[in-house]
Amino acid sequence: MSERKISTAAWLAVLCLMPAATMAQMPREGAWEWTHCFGGPVHTTIATPELTAGTYVVTGVSRSAGGPVETMSLECSGTFEYRSGKAGSQGYCVHQDSAGDRIFGADSLGPQGYVFEIVGGTGKYAGITGTGVVESLPRVKRIREGTMQACRHAKGSYKLP
Repeated sequence: MSERKISTAAWLAVLCLMPAATMAQMPREGAWEWTHCFGGPVHTTIATPELTAGTYVVTGVSRSAGGPVETMSLECSGTFEYRSGKAGSQGYCVHQDSAGDRIFGADSLGPQGYVFEIVGGTGKYAGITGTGVVESLPRVKRIREGTMQACRHAKGSYKLP
């Protein structure tokens, strides 16, 4: 009886460790495409017909089907403005995988469109860099005043040292 318990425990240990052992190493460079959805509070500082400006803090999930990272949690914060009919924003995000390794990024919306830059990371992403473009997906009706919910689709490339 105790022999069966030991072999069951050993089998469970092998099953738990197998995904980490069989996971392919991330290529040193390549294309990347993902979708992330998020929500959280928005603080509007100025709200006039000519200027609206404020800050946000959101959390959510990024998905990259078949990409180097399948699912990551994320947290982003930043500022936004709508001035004379033109939108602008500057944000910073942390994406974290299931192992706790992180990718840091910055994004902005301006005359050149919505772009991002990968500015670093931790663990297996240490030294990562990259750039790309972001597409806003159809608007999501906010669930509560003073919040935002949205999804974005991003494409770009990355390099690891």
